[in-house]
Amino acid sequence: MADNAETPNIRHTTDRSSGPAPAARALRVATIIVTVAVGMFAALNIHELGHTAVAWLAGDHHASYELRCAPAGFGCNHFDASGMSVPSKLAVCCGGCLVTQIIAWSLVLVRRRAGRRWRLVLTPLIAVFAVDLLLQFLQAIFTPLPEYDLTKVDFTAAATLLDWSQSFSLVVFVTGTLAYIAVWVRLGYRSRP
Repeated sequence: MADNAETPNIRHTTDRSSGPAPAARALRVATIIVTVAVGMFAALNIHELGHTAVAWLAGDHHASYELRCAPAGFGCNHFDASGMSVPSKLAVCCGGCLVTQIIAWSLVLVRRRAGRRWRLVLTPLIAVFAVDLLLQFLQAIFTPLPEYDLTKVDFTAAATLLDWSQSFSLVVFVTGTLAYIAVWVRLGYRSRP
């Protein structure tokens, strides 16, 4: 026993500031990458389904969408706007973003109550769904008016329906982009769980 008292206590200590072990870090990175990839696929489908669902509610029961379309590249909805009122057309144009934002903000509320393990999955999902509105604003900033094809760029189609000028719509889109970023900065949203 006396020997134990004189022998220094040798324990494996880890520097807590260095973070998780390499295997745990690799697992976290892989989880985030898979979550973002699956989340992007889901968000794109849900965004387009949002347009399609609103078009169905507005009376076009032949509305559909496709993931790959020219010249837009990703995600096009197809609906017959001829029998729709202007508010219905606006609702269809904005339906995709509305659905993704409902999901993003719902995930924020779920994340507040989730344990640490679930936050690792929820945080990238929130980012994927939240970035949809930002991307729509940025796409609208760089798309000239008028946009008569209501299936291409959501917000420029809405601006055309509202008969906005190019300069006014640019101010609205830039202001919307900055305000949306400010909301997330104010929330203190961080990508780390």
